[in-house]
Amino acid sequence: MLLAAVLPSVLIALALAVHFTSTRIADIDRALVDRALLLTASLAPASEYGLFAGNSDILNSLAEAALRERDVDGLVLFDRDGQSLVRVGKVHLPAPESFAGLGAPVLLESSDTHHLFAAPVFSEQARPDPLFDDGSVALPGVSRLGVVVVQVSRAGSRQAQRELMWSAALITLGGLALAGLLARVLSDGVTAPVRSLADTVRRIEQGDFSARARTGARGILQVLEDGINRMAVTLGGTRAELERRVQDATAQLQTQKEVAEQASRAKTQFVDALLHDLSQPLMAMGLDIRTLKLRLRDAESSALLARLERSSMKLENMRDVLLDVARLESGATQPRLTEFPLERVFDSLRHTFEAQAAEKGLVFVLRPTRLWCRSDPLLLERVLANLVSNALRYTARGTVFVGARRVEGDRIRIEVRDSGQGIPPERLDDVFDEFVRLPGTDPGSGGRGMGLGLAIVRRLCTLLAHPVHARSRPGRGSTFCVWVPRTPAISSAPPEDGLSGLRRLSRQRVALIDDDLSLLQSLQQLLHSVGVDVIAGTSAEFVLRQLRQTGAPAFILSDYQLGPDSDGLRAVLSLRREFGAHIPALIMTGLAATRELEIELEAHGIPLVAKPVRPVVLDAVIGSLLEAAEED
Repeated sequence: MLLAAVLPSVLIALALAVHFTSTRIADIDRALVDRALLLTASLAPASEYGLFAGNSDILNSLAEAALRERDVDGLVLFDRDGQSLVRVGKVHLPAPESFAGLGAPVLLESSDTHHLFAAPVFSEQARPDPLFDDGSVALPGVSRLGVVVVQVSRAGSRQAQRELMWSAALITLGGLALAGLLARVLSDGVTAPVRSLADTVRRIEQGDFSARARTGARGILQVLEDGINRMAVTLGGTRAELERRVQDATAQLQTQKEVAEQASRAKTQFVDALLHDLSQPLMAMGLDIRTLKLRLRDAESSALLARLERSSMKLENMRDVLLDVARLESGATQPRLTEFPLERVFDSLRHTFEAQAAEKGLVFVLRPTRLWCRSDPLLLERVLANLVSNALRYTARGTVFVGARRVEGDRIRIEVRDSGQGIPPERLDDVFDEFVRLPGTDPGSGGRGMGLGLAIVRRLCTLLAHPVHARSRPGRGSTFCVWVPRTPAISSAPPEDGLSGLRRLSRQRVALIDDDLSLLQSLQQLLHSVGVDVIAGTSAEFVLRQLRQTGAPAFILSDYQLGPDSDGLRAVLSLRREFGAHIPALIMTGLAATRELEIELEAHGIPLVAKPVRPVVLDAVIGSLLEAAEED
């Protein structure tokens, strides 16, 4: 309101000040020009006699008198030939041709500092008297005797103009200040109640429902004040009711959260127990099959063992899927990036799926590669194993192909292609979701899966930062691509024979601890088959007593869960305290959520592997531990 009252006055005052000030400034400059032009015009006839008679004293006196006039900088008198006869003061003369043809006083030039004027000096003879002159004598007419040039300074007029502008500005500002003060005084009486109401509304908006408006106004403002106060009372009651409801809902949610957390813990404990109990017989079965393959050589037994091994591997794959889901949900799975040859993973895939593909009558092609990559070899193998398993499941005839090629500089694209039924375009975006299973699975592949394989692939690729992509043509097959970082090859050593890591313990003593007697016996037989001296037992105390009689072990292999009062870490530490902290050790577990356990074991230099441990995996881990121990 104050702005609305003052703004018109401000605009009018500024317009008037600008108008009158500019008019007055023009008048000052015009007055200077008129006065100087009049002075120059008066000097011209006054100089006529001195120029005509050639009397320089008269001309000097006239010039000195003119120089004493206000704002006059200087004066110059020229004769008819353009010669300077008198010059006083300071004069900036123009070119001589500027004086040619002058018939009256004029302003020759102007600048920011001065004006320059010139006037011609004429000699006029008296006209003949007709009473006395018979016209026999011809008198000369008007003749030009010279030019008067006067320079006038503009400093005085500039100073007057500045003083005028300052005066106008001060007067304008004073008027505006007075107008603003008057408008403020007048508007306070009108806006004060409105501002009080606005402040009350602001406090209510900030949550202060005890705020009340008290303006003392009448009329429409009183009606508005009463409405605001009633609104504050209503909002205060509503907030109290909402707070009570929120508290009740929060208590219910807390109860439901506790119930959900308890159910989640129960589910986790159930899954852990299930996977642990499932891992023990599966691992024992795999170890027994491996031991029998080392002992039995006839064709009939080998064929039977091959079928048993394939069935065991299917069970292990199902268990691995459940373990992967449990570990991913708990955050226990963490990648351990290293540089390794990709052919090592391909060899493991060949060993795992070659027999399954042959059983279905499919051609399983693994293109050899010399590329090295940077990834977690175990997690990358899980990714490719899930893709190959999925390809075998959905391919009735034809080929399943796995290959790798270098693309885009420092990356490798691993492809798993099949000639199966393909994926409909509308389903291509959701094949990586949980529990998505496509129709039309060939019964020979073992039936439809759980719909978790590709979901695990996506989650593992996200964990490894490996992009994964699928493309498909219905009826022609599908291709799944995984991009991994490429690294230079470190060495090209030929692959070692099977169970080479375990054979390095041949004729050496190994301490073996596991509370599952069947698994303990299977592990003991596998180690015996490669010439290892095994001291085995279901408790650390029993193994420790046996070792005190036979001597220190070269390696310690223990399960983690050894009963309510002991675990694998305590068992390993007790043996190390007795026989030396340098003894390499490996702990196995059937638990799903093991990230915290992995961190704890890493502090003691003990790796952790999940059951069921395949013999080739057990061999590789033990071999790497022995190599690290020899380097140290």
